[in-house]
Amino acid sequence: IRTAALLCSAVTATAVLTACGNSTADSAASSSEKITVTNCDREVTVPKTAERIVSLYPSMTELLIQLGAADRIVGQSNTDLSPPSPELADQFAAVPVLSTGVPAKEALLDARPDLIVSDGEYWFDGDRLQTMDELRDLGIPIFVNSGYCHKAVTEGRIDDVWSDLDGLGALTGTSDAAATLLADGKKSLAATEASVAGQEPVPTVMVQVSEGQSYALARGLYSSVLEAAGGSNLFENDLPDGKYFGQVATESVLAKSPKAVLVVYSTESARESTLD
Repeated sequence: IRTAALLCSAVTATAVLTACGNSTADSAASSSEKITVTNCDREVTVPKTAERIVSLYPSMTELLIQLGAADRIVGQSNTDLSPPSPELADQFAAVPVLSTGVPAKEALLDARPDLIVSDGEYWFDGDRLQTMDELRDLGIPIFVNSGYCHKAVTEGRIDDVWSDLDGLGALTGTSDAAATLLADGKKSLAATEASVAGQEPVPTVMVQVSEGQSYALARGLYSSVLEAAGGSNLFENDLPDGKYFGQVATESVLAKSPKAVLVVYSTESARESTLD
């Protein structure tokens, strides 16, 4: 129990660092000049500091709030997927909601965004939302949490967030706030890593339960966070190629003989159903 508690505490301390991934700022200028950053192997350009931002995921909305761009978020979506952090709840509630799930294509365009910020690329499949190429042709740039870029969902690392903070800070004209978040994040990560330094990694299974099914989470950001917190992911080599999750039976989890089981959940009701 003590081992599991230590591990979970360390994971909590480092998990806040995974809201973004790997991107670099090519140029950052005043609010009246074009700004270009590289994100997920694409150039993301805004003619000036973004003024009408749509966020497609709660964690990205929270990051924008922390950067000081809350008043420029003209719409958010998928709000049912994760509640906001208590300290950000009031500001989060003040952001207009396009949809509690995936917004309609028309609703997205009606918001007239000059920047879309997303947790991943999977929304832009042409069915749920327009493709990234279609939105680009409409002059709407997209900035993605690059831990979930195409071809990189199993390669994201916890420290990729540093360059993403630079990129998003440049696009939103909040580079000073981004620098502060970056410094605080590095300090928190260093403290967490120091607290587990010299200890044997704790063999751990990371799972999430959705609609009555259990899924093992491994690789990419999941395993990177776990490693920083002093754990080793027992399903690292067991998932299908290119995947960071896979359905598992309880027997498969027990067969791994983990010393800790880390349950990932978004809402309190999801947590309760997992414990049941």
